[in-house]
Amino acid sequence: MAKRSSLALPLCAMLAALAALCALPPFAQGQDALAPAGQPAPAREPQPAPAQQAGTPASPETPGTPAQVVPPQLISEPAMAEYPPAEVAKRRGARVVLELDVDAQGLVAAARPLTPPQPGFDDAALLAARRLRFSPARIGAQAVAVRIQYAFNFVPPQAAGPEPGTAAPGKPVSLRGTVRERGTRRRLAGIEVAAPGPGISTFTDASGRFELRGLPAGDQEIVIAAAGYLRFAVRAKVEEGRVAEVAVLLEALYGSPYEATVSGERERRELSRTTVSIEEVNRVPGTQGNALKVIEDLPGVARTSPIGGGFLVIRGSAPGDSLVFLDGLAIPLLYHFGALSSTVTPDLLGSIEYLPGNFSVQYGDMIGGLVQVQSRSLHEELHGFVNLNLLEASFVVESAVPEVPGLRIALAGRRSYIDFILKAVVPSSADLSLTTAPTYYDAELRVDYRPPGSAHELQLLVLTSDDRLGLLLKRPSERDPNVSGDVNAETGFSQIRLKHQYRAGRLSLETVAMFEHVLLGFAVGKEYFQLHTNGLHLRSLGSFEISDSLGLTLGFSAVQQHAVVGARFRQSLIAREGDPRGSARPDQADVVVPSTSYDRFDPSLFAEARVRPLPGLTLTPGLRFDSFIYHPDQPHPTTTLSPRLTVRYELAAPIAFKGGVGLYTQGARNGDATVAFGNPAVLPERALQATLGTELRPRPDLLVTVEGFLKSLDHLIVHSGNSTPGLLLDNAGTGRIRGLEVLVRKELTDRLFGWIAYTFSHSQRTDRPGEPSRLFDFDQPHNLVVVASYRLPAGWQIGGRLRIISGDPDTPITGARYLAQSDAYLPIFGPTNSVRMPLFHQLDVRVDKVWTYDNWQLDAYLDVLNVYNHRSIEGIQYSYDYSQSAYFRGLPILPTLGLKGSF
Repeated sequence: MAKRSSLALPLCAMLAALAALCALPPFAQGQDALAPAGQPAPAREPQPAPAQQAGTPASPETPGTPAQVVPPQLISEPAMAEYPPAEVAKRRGARVVLELDVDAQGLVAAARPLTPPQPGFDDAALLAARRLRFSPARIGAQAVAVRIQYAFNFVPPQAAGPEPGTAAPGKPVSLRGTVRERGTRRRLAGIEVAAPGPGISTFTDASGRFELRGLPAGDQEIVIAAAGYLRFAVRAKVEEGRVAEVAVLLEALYGSPYEATVSGERERRELSRTTVSIEEVNRVPGTQGNALKVIEDLPGVARTSPIGGGFLVIRGSAPGDSLVFLDGLAIPLLYHFGALSSTVTPDLLGSIEYLPGNFSVQYGDMIGGLVQVQSRSLHEELHGFVNLNLLEASFVVESAVPEVPGLRIALAGRRSYIDFILKAVVPSSADLSLTTAPTYYDAELRVDYRPPGSAHELQLLVLTSDDRLGLLLKRPSERDPNVSGDVNAETGFSQIRLKHQYRAGRLSLETVAMFEHVLLGFAVGKEYFQLHTNGLHLRSLGSFEISDSLGLTLGFSAVQQHAVVGARFRQSLIAREGDPRGSARPDQADVVVPSTSYDRFDPSLFAEARVRPLPGLTLTPGLRFDSFIYHPDQPHPTTTLSPRLTVRYELAAPIAFKGGVGLYTQGARNGDATVAFGNPAVLPERALQATLGTELRPRPDLLVTVEGFLKSLDHLIVHSGNSTPGLLLDNAGTGRIRGLEVLVRKELTDRLFGWIAYTFSHSQRTDRPGEPSRLFDFDQPHNLVVVASYRLPAGWQIGGRLRIISGDPDTPITGARYLAQSDAYLPIFGPTNSVRMPLFHQLDVRVDKVWTYDNWQLDAYLDVLNVYNHRSIEGIQYSYDYSQSAYFRGLPILPTLGLKGSF
């Protein structure tokens, strides 16, 4: 009973807290809400109509005072207003100010232009305004309808940027300056700068600059009252014939205020897409501030080890069946050893998009799901951070190069110091010594270049990552006298990428080329496995919006890999998914595979259309062609043709239905198509995926998605039962996966974000025809994750993550046979994956405190894994003769304390 209570109380508390917080109204700012720049550029808060006092509803009969009213806050991703194609040749900018009627649900009920007629620009702004979503305005606890202003700034394509806004064109400039955010020094666009005395005001441009013209001489009060920031006022001395300069630092009401930045309206090509901003994931509890580790908390992702393991298991597919892409090309290793940290610097990322299934034909060579990581734009000025915690130190520095307009550079690095700690605490007399203590590092160099006024952009990206571990067993293990000697492991990769982008009107082209080197090496005593791979990757795609109801994407990709692999192992076959752990046969001679080289060439073509035959209805049919060529032993190349279709229907109410079906294929991995390790004649594995679901927004900042999925697997590569080299593997395996995913997500507003993700799934495999089906190694019928983070005043933020997950299946050992010749015991296994480990549950908590100074910020954080110290059971350990067994338990409570200074 005590164990049940310890599990139920944290769950109930987290669910109740998230439910209560979701019902809270937005925090009353106590500030005037002023107009945003809604361009294609930064968009901020709404502006009340001039006739009303800031924060007061437009209707005169509505009572209230500014202190009692909470104005509406923009909570959706700002809508993109397309620059009118007919105006491109004229290369002129425009500013359209709209009067919006925002109803009590935060939806735009009506929109009207307030500025003089501007054909083309008015229509584009009205269309974009309909997609805006706000938290409703409130008087006390009552949601009310209000009338506000919202501005869209149109910048001509290929232009360097708009000129600073002016209130009195033709008059001389009296005062100019720049508006930044205190602490981050981020330039703020769309902020109104006013001189109340003479009644002159203007707005900052995309670079935060402003100019006030025609100010009378003398002391003038300059006032900025922007939603989300403390009111700013300063007195400036204006002299005839001279231009006064002022630098403004606005202080955010909270440590990390929400900022929506328009970078273009992205087309929904995938059926199931969950996008999480870096602002949200940087402080998810249990991730130690590492954004990519949030992937473990999304629907359909299985837990793979006590601390994450680094494997990516999506919707019941095996590790290796799902991939992570950075800006369109795959990352071979997502995590360092034990998933302690990601191999890519998270602070240079913009968002993480999770696509668990039925994804676009733009992606191939996988039958699971994928994660698409998008880089952010680099800053124009000097920015960076230094981060120190108990495990590692990292830094980022970035800046534009003033001597070369359009050139920006960023450099990042990270190194663990676990090796220094362990060497200090492990005594030299111990039976286990460290020859190479666990250590990892990674580094990243990025160079972006976009000439002013050009539609072309170039990017150079260099990545490198390395992990090393070395142990020495000074005497044989008591559990297994056959295990002794060195234990060594090294993994790493390096990539050099060159990307070109071109965007003009409805046409966009993107091409990226990459050289990649990957190293995987493991050794235990005399046994080892080592793989070196050099690869060349090329990917190019073009998209063209033929009309508002028809778009087309065409592309190709090619991968050329040269690999050298060698191994020595004490069993007839290398273990695969479904093989019992520790199934090596000590009675068999070592198998030695000398270094063997092989080549793989995978060209592919794909085409996809986006058809909108009816309002709200989008059809996305696609076709992908892949060829798999293995050299030198493959009898003949194999090709696959993969048709895919997704359908999305958005009703007038905030609800959408979606469905999709498609065929996915995947070539042989890690030497499976070689004579030494597998079979050169193996065929690509296949998966038929089908998904059906719905999305609902009961309120603008709350998203509910429900999806059911079904996957049928065939041609799975499995042991053939034949020990002849070249015939070790075949395609006899099949599988069936079904499940249901539910996501309730409270999107980021001023104070709160979080989600509840629940997955039910059942994943089975049949290794050979006629054999009974078995559970997949990572089959987890129930997976519940609750994440909530709440931002408090004075720079404090607190969050929690609760996980309750079914234990993994396991193959029991029912006995053993003694082998006198080798003086060892051979285990006798029961049915494959016929027992299951106990339920896993864990609560993690993170607390942040941010101190904001004029030009930098300091963030102190405490991230505590397994707060109530429940050591979950991760597996079973056996004595050397298998006569005794005990549970292997996971990590105890693990706090991580760190400091991060950013400028």
